[in-house]
Amino acid sequence: MSNLSGRTIALLEARRSQEVEHLVRLQNGTPLVVPALREVPVADDEPLRRWLERLADRRFDLVIFLTGVGCQALLSCADRHGLSARAQDALANARVVARGPKPVKVLRDHGIRIDFVPPEPNTTDELLEAFADWELRGKCIGLQVYGGTTPFLERFRLGLAEMGVTVDEVAPYRWEGPAETTGVETLIAACTEGRVDALAILSSSQINNLFAIAEACNRSEELREALNSPRMVIAAVGPVAADAVRSQGVKVDLEPEHPKMGHLIMALGDVFAARGQPGQ
Repeated sequence: MSNLSGRTIALLEARRSQEVEHLVRLQNGTPLVVPALREVPVADDEPLRRWLERLADRRFDLVIFLTGVGCQALLSCADRHGLSARAQDALANARVVARGPKPVKVLRDHGIRIDFVPPEPNTTDELLEAFADWELRGKCIGLQVYGGTTPFLERFRLGLAEMGVTVDEVAPYRWEGPAETTGVETLIAACTEGRVDALAILSSSQINNLFAIAEACNRSEELREALNSPRMVIAAVGPVAADAVRSQGVKVDLEPEHPKMGHLIMALGDVFAARGQPGQ
């Protein structure tokens, strides 16, 4: 019998919801997947176009892509504005950094050379550690950021400033909560009523949006108590997500060895296999 048999695994994923449902079902678990996050493209892409013009003019010594979604949005914007050839030529003459596997895939799909990828868990902390050995003072960095802020991003900004670099940021999208909160409210009820065995968090914004919606429903303390119950397993895909979970006053029971969704689900299966079947 598979490790997640008889277990309900709650996730707040939107973009890869079908994939994560499949991973849970592969272990005979029951997925409860409710999106708690939207990645919304910026309404006006003029700031993106201007950043791409600066890239195309070879203003940047180093270009850093933090997310696959943001990287793809920039390349699509370059295509819309007829900047693709110049932008890719500029990237070929700059040092290109991809924070993790998602921007790596996008860049490789477009035939763009990647000079550096930080080691797992692929956070900006690993980037800063690597940059300490690079001669960056006086350099100009083009930085694609994600749709909100985290303590990791703030540390990264501060660390770059202390290295004496000029940073030119671009944010191709922003994070927002779901357009409809009914699904999240149903998930909150399932957690507080003991109908969920594990909550898996794949990004900091997922847990933050979950608690924002719980607060609006006057159920945040009830939810926090349920998530901190010994019977509930709280899993975070990596350090950024784990940091956000703890900042909400919730324990983290599990971080997988490799910060990837598939590894997270497999690790949950191992935890429940050790516990035995429900009711034992």
